Amino acid sequence: MKIKSVGEILSEERISHNVTIEFLAKKTKIKQEYLEYLEDNQFEKLPSAPFIKGYIKTYARIFGFEYKPLIAVLRRDYKESAKGKLVPREFIKPVLRQKITWNPMTASVMIAGSIFATLALFVIYKWYIFNRPPLLVIYSPDENGEVSSQIIVEGKTDPESFLVVNSQPVTLQPDGSFSTQILMPREGITTITIESTDKRGKTNLLQKTVRVKF
Repeated sequence: MKIKSVGEILSEERISHNVTIEFLAKKTKIKQEYLEYLEDNQFEKLPSAPFIKGYIKTYARIFGFEYKPLIAVLRRDYKESAKGKLVPREFIKPVLRQKITWNPMTASVMIAGSIFATLALFVIYKWYIFNRPPLLVIYSPDENGEVSSQIIVEGKTDPESFLVVNSQPVTLQPDGSFSTQILMPREGITTITIESTDKRGKTNLLQKTVRVKF
């Protein structure tokens, strides 16, 4: 189905109200030839884009329809040039991409670029691995959970890390998992601090806030 242009829509609106283009020109004080150019989509023969939008708004005011959808259609089909004229988008020349000519030199450059990109990604990955803190996951207690005076702290970290819970060293299992018990002598809200430090000196610190209730 053909999509109607701005000019066609304006022409149909005028004709549906049994208004001649001569009468409309007298009523709006717009030159008759301008109205003819407008309905024929000959925008290059009209003044700048703001005037054309103004003509569309005039049609909308006289014939009682919403002008904004027509402005949207106008933007769909035309682009405003540096001089303010409306230019069909189909005539706007895109920037032509230079065709790649495949030859031994091009192939060598592409291969070298791929190798460089791979090495760069490898270096970035190694840098991340070296600088990231050790793994540290806490399974219990839950954040803001209610606990007794004897709190079981369970979790997992890197197997070769040094782990402390509230400044007390904790023995790790071969897979890095741990479970330890700490004693809280008073009721109320308290914070448990778990800190894991690997051989590089990188530290990961987590804290759990709990409510102690006897």
